[in-house]
Amino acid sequence: MALARYRWIIERDSVTEGEYDGTQGPSNLNPEINSNPAKFALHDDDGNKYAEGTIYGDYDGFEPLDDFGEGNWGCTGIKYDGQWL
Repeated sequence: MALARYRWIIERDSVTEGEYDGTQGPSNLNPEINSNPAKFALHDDDGNKYAEGTIYGDYDGFEPLDDFGEGNWGCTGIKYDGQWL
């Protein structure tokens, strides 16, 4: 499997009181990718924030939601710098 062109890290988990702090993805991440950083936040359909983190590399923006937030927490939305995608 080829390495992904992006990576993300959960820096603050609001749901499980830090259980996922430091979780990185995707499963085929390249840990050396540090370019093009952006802050994101994962939210449920009521707008509750579940986690905050940073994404790096070449991404479209929905990767942390698709890779982790939706399947693990049922998140349905993602914000970058306070703005919905």
